[in-house]
Amino acid sequence: MKQSLEKVLAKKWMIFLLFVSLTYLFGTKTDRRYGWTNINVKEATAIYSDGAGYYAFLPEWFIYEGNNFAFNDSIGKKYPDAGFEDNLSNANGIRFNKYFTGTAQCLTPFFLIGHAHANAAGEDTDGYSWPYLLWLNAGMIAYSMIGFISLFLFLRRLKLDYFACYTAVISLALATNLSFYIYLDIPYSHVFSFAIVNLCLLQGLKWIQENKGLNLLFFFFFLGLSFAIRPTNILILSVIPFLFATNKELWNRLKALFTRQWNTLLFGVVLFGIPVLIQIYSFYLQMGEVRLNSYSDEGFSNWKDPYLWQILFGFRKGMFVYSPFLLLLFPGLVLMFFKSKRLFAGVLIFGLLSAYVLSSWWCWWYGGSLGFRAMIDFYGVLVIPVAFLIHYSPGIWRVFILLFIVLTAYVYQTYEFQYRKRIIHYDYMNYPMWKKIFLKEDPRFNFVFYSKIDTLPQNSQPVSSLMGFSVKGQPLKHDRVYGGDSLVIYPNTVDFMKRLSYPNLTRSDAFAGVRVSMDLYLGKPDENVNILARYFKSGSELGMDDMIISSRPRNIKEWEFIKVDLTSDHRWKDLDSIQCSLVIGGETTRFKNLNIQFFKYH
Repeated sequence: MKQSLEKVLAKKWMIFLLFVSLTYLFGTKTDRRYGWTNINVKEATAIYSDGAGYYAFLPEWFIYEGNNFAFNDSIGKKYPDAGFEDNLSNANGIRFNKYFTGTAQCLTPFFLIGHAHANAAGEDTDGYSWPYLLWLNAGMIAYSMIGFISLFLFLRRLKLDYFACYTAVISLALATNLSFYIYLDIPYSHVFSFAIVNLCLLQGLKWIQENKGLNLLFFFFFLGLSFAIRPTNILILSVIPFLFATNKELWNRLKALFTRQWNTLLFGVVLFGIPVLIQIYSFYLQMGEVRLNSYSDEGFSNWKDPYLWQILFGFRKGMFVYSPFLLLLFPGLVLMFFKSKRLFAGVLIFGLLSAYVLSSWWCWWYGGSLGFRAMIDFYGVLVIPVAFLIHYSPGIWRVFILLFIVLTAYVYQTYEFQYRKRIIHYDYMNYPMWKKIFLKEDPRFNFVFYSKIDTLPQNSQPVSSLMGFSVKGQPLKHDRVYGGDSLVIYPNTVDFMKRLSYPNLTRSDAFAGVRVSMDLYLGKPDENVNILARYFKSGSELGMDDMIISSRPRNIKEWEFIKVDLTSDHRWKDLDSIQCSLVIGGETTRFKNLNIQFFKYH
């Protein structure tokens, strides 16, 4: 039966069907998210945050003729809610893009197609109208398929059966956060790294097995491009020697390369340098300096104390927590030890080295993300032990492995839904948070954890008595039920406010805290109720804390007493007033006995 299945999976139409299906899957997902065929379902724009920085090189190069990203201001005003202008900074009065240019280099053909499309369609040729975003989306999916196809061919060259190769590719697409960066956070660099690193692996292995100079040249070029995307991709070199069958074969090939084939090696070095020189030249145009590293104020500052456990198993970003499919890496490594000790050593050394380097970055959690995004670049290597495990497992064990993959794919897809619906916090997750929202899809959990701390310290002391809110200058009565009427509560717009000054506390070193209590009645599960506290000094707002409180009630359509605490980083001596607001997110929510109390704590 296994041989029959292999014959079917080996057919070209089956392989074609695999990648057409993946293309269709991510194409429909991006269509629903960005509203290409139906604007009414649009959830987001395709460029924001880090992606805006990676993308900004393209309009800078091809439309605005190197004006040091001055166009960014006008683009921000033209598309005020899109986030297109995110993450460009000013250095000595000069607008500066710190990101590496490899992602933009990869997207160049698709940007030029988008530019031609915008011209032909009569759309704005500003680099950000919908034809550019559409082709950016197409480029993202194209590179993801390049990565999957390269990985598939690489695994086949390791003599793994078709079933193992199919399963490895599909699992990465459905059960890891690689999926997230194919259609959600674009154009971040990770999908491009995944694709180009896998091309490096494939071309390197083809050169090792066939000794053709053309494969070596491709390897050098893709290695340089991967470096220009993310310099840490150069770590892929650590696994290449272990693709040789023996050390003797490695040594003989290197010896021939530096003697008889030196001209190929020299040309390869030139090809490696082309994408890297583009990066250096880009920095020179911006700052007038010849420098490779554009992250001048950021670096690997945790060499002596890397966050290894946190990036792998931590509940903030841990790779194995948010992509649990990858736990199969461990039994896969054990099996590889017995079946292919040399490749086992290569994957193990590479895995430990990459984990150490990536966990030494100053911002080891790498900002807002679903799981640990920096390791996505190397999923092509990390999935090798999983493919070995599937290949060598007998039939009954394959069933258990497939069941585990299906289960972890379900868990990951739930994570992805939670992230999209803002149930998983983009940054400040921890074990209590994770435990509370695990596999929860109730809309009431949206943004519930956006305050880092929601309990006042034990040493807190009240600085006011219980006070009621007021709306439009009229105090809320304790014996009256409010809400449940669209004429009274306009969703997401009406605040119930209270501002109180404390001049007698201006010399205190204590921090400001707020406690809000009420009886709450939720009529629908998707109604969010939000408490906000804004901090002021001389009329200027210094900051804000907020807390979604509609996850507190256990049941719908029942009255429940709730109490919410907001802690702040502001000291009373730096404030002269606090404004508190209650925002109702639905027309059936009711509340009564609403009170506020201010606290101080150290």
